Amino acid sequence: MRVKLIDFDSKIPNLALMQISSWHRSQGDITGFDIDNPDEVYISCVFSKNAEQARGIATFYPNATVHLGGSGVNYIHLPEYMQKVRPDYQIYPENKKSIGFTTRGCIRNCGFCIVPQKEGKFCRWHHIRDFHNPEFKSVMCLDNNLLADPEWFFINTDYVLENNLKWNPIQGLDVRLLTSDIAERLKETRLDGCLHFAFDNMKDEADVLHGIRILRDAGIDLKHDVQFYVLVGFNTNDEEDKYRCRLLKTNGTNPFVMQYARTKQTRKLAQWANRKHIFWACDIDEMW
Repeated sequence: MRVKLIDFDSKIPNLALMQISSWHRSQGDITGFDIDNPDEVYISCVFSKNAEQARGIATFYPNATVHLGGSGVNYIHLPEYMQKVRPDYQIYPENKKSIGFTTRGCIRNCGFCIVPQKEGKFCRWHHIRDFHNPEFKSVMCLDNNLLADPEWFFINTDYVLENNLKWNPIQGLDVRLLTSDIAERLKETRLDGCLHFAFDNMKDEADVLHGIRILRDAGIDLKHDVQFYVLVGFNTNDEEDKYRCRLLKTNGTNPFVMQYARTKQTRKLAQWANRKHIFWACDIDEMW
């Protein structure tokens, strides 16, 4: 069988398509992005703004069985037998990172987040060894709340250290779950990128400041190796949004503005805060 893969809008190699390809190859099928006259087509759309275009592409293959999925269009899960296979990294030959989840779900229930509806309750999922390609020296973990199971976090980062790997916990780590032991482990590992936390709500200010102190005490470079996602356009006003960014700057670390709803003011804030050279050189009120 000939299986065509379509990565509509992923910003990183698409894990679901790599798992689909791996499973189909194990069945003797031919897979790839450039398959002509396919028998089966898998289209992944991550962002809802692209949903209509993705649905349009699905109509291009009337003689094939077409599967359209991804958080941009629906919350349909791959069958577990596909999710549990080692990804087929060869479909993205430029990629040199092992990619996967060590946990799924989240212990939180944030109103702006699709994870509870998409993934359900928090649980252990894979050990890094299950998706690590031994040819790669870097691992990207896509977990939504990596610190919610500290024992599993230490087990998996043991593997990172034992195999001398770089790693990137690309999603926001939960600063409310940070401890000195976790911070020391984060300091011990070699980063491929920076550590991401989140400052989504004004009520989390004390937890954020406490977490920053823990990171500083562990010897982590707050300016170079740490970034806080700052959600704006959800349940805060413009002054609260500027306040959070300035508070992070005062404490020696970086914001990255995430616009839930885009306005003139949120765009200005992002133009300032998300460009480090500008953020550290001036205040937002000096720009306009």
